Amino acid sequence: MSTSDFSDSDIDTEPIDEIFSKAAEHLQKIHNSLESTDLLEIYGLYKQATCGRCNTSKPSLFNMQSRSKWCAWNDLGDMSCTDAKNLYIAKVKAVDNNWIPNHESTSKCKTPSSWVVHSIPQKQEEIEQKEEHEKNAFDYIKEGNFIQLQKSLTVEIMDNLDENGMGLIHWATDRNAVEILKYLIDNGVDVNLRDSEQQTALHYAASCGHVDCIRLLLDANADPATKDADGQSSLDVADNNDIYELLKT
Repeated sequence: MSTSDFSDSDIDTEPIDEIFSKAAEHLQKIHNSLESTDLLEIYGLYKQATCGRCNTSKPSLFNMQSRSKWCAWNDLGDMSCTDAKNLYIAKVKAVDNNWIPNHESTSKCKTPSSWVVHSIPQKQEEIEQKEEHEKNAFDYIKEGNFIQLQKSLTVEIMDNLDENGMGLIHWATDRNAVEILKYLIDNGVDVNLRDSEQQTALHYAASCGHVDCIRLLLDANADPATKDADGQSSLDVADNNDIYELLKT
């Protein structure tokens, strides 16, 4: 596949990063219907687009899923992030010919999946549209405002889920906000709280490769064996073999 498989009219109408984010959002809606070979290719392109050349050690033969994902990423070699984004968009279009990126609304954030790992930052302007008195603890975590979070956090909302089906602990882990995550844990948040897809914060940390968050959660007795709605544990969605081994300790 080449970037020419995706029409210029589709790409030129918006910045590539916007379309890439929309493609990642759309993929979450259709990934359960895709073949594993397509998912592997998409995973590799996403990692190349967001992280560049593969920079992790090859997983062991005993962890076949992580090994396959690693190979899909590593095989892309020195491909540029821009080329990987274009190919990612083209691949999403190829597996769903009805998808029109310009008609897709950009997600604020999506929860991780075992195959398509991504953490899409909420646009700062979307948060800033709110008046200060309208913001709550969820907003302050999204914008990384630790001081205001401390002022707004109450026991009553500690384990609540927001309109995205995520708890405070999920947002903190998704953002890799280690200081905030530690604060939540110290104040009694349920470390095994499940989101609307039955994923815990450890699922998020494992699939995104947030090592410091993983260590904090494990130290607080988060359970790596807890399974989500798809029957997968944080071990199953580990981003690489190093994460997998960390979760096993």
